[in-house]
Amino acid sequence: MRNKTWKNLPGMIQARRSHCVVELDDKIYAIGGCEGRALSSVERYTTSDGWKFVNSLIDTRYCARAVALNGKIYTMGGYKNNKQIKSVECYNPDSNTWTSCADMKICHNLPGVAAQAAAHKGHIYVLSRCGAERYDPQQDTWSQICFLEVGPGLMTCVSLNNELWAIGGKSKSTDKSCVSVFDEENFCWVERWSLPESEVHNCFVVPESLLSSI
Repeated sequence: MRNKTWKNLPGMIQARRSHCVVELDDKIYAIGGCEGRALSSVERYTTSDGWKFVNSLIDTRYCARAVALNGKIYTMGGYKNNKQIKSVECYNPDSNTWTSCADMKICHNLPGVAAQAAAHKGHIYVLSRCGAERYDPQQDTWSQICFLEVGPGLMTCVSLNNELWAIGGKSKSTDKSCVSVFDEENFCWVERWSLPESEVHNCFVVPESLLSSI
């Protein structure tokens, strides 16, 4: 980012699309996806070894979501055999194993619009226009939270400054894409701002010191 340039890295072992990508302990994981068929394979990238396969998912899935939390990776939902699934799997890098977790309460994907997920204050949140729910890894339970009332449009979510942000989706009051924050005390979503662009495919949090050096 400092040089505003892209650098070519080694290609993945398995061609894949509609897969999950997540970073854990300075390693990049490419999870599932599809390429003519649904995939369960998972590969990990390190600067020293490049891409190497790790243990595969228990089940094939694509258009899923994945987050890193408490030293593990969780992948949720998506599709299998062209049908939505609610299943959840957890990867432990120390044992190189996947285990099944409690299913989500609802299927979140809509045609052309995938669910979004973020790790926030020790929980996992999954948001979509179908609903919103929160996972407690200590109890292995999902609970539904208040619905994020936004209209059509792509949406993503991220944890920043101890707040959970939902970015995208049309505001019902302004008809523009909006930014909302989850008010945990009052258990509701609060709309903060409108966005200059309507399509938000993804977002990332980077250190402010890195941005100031650009």
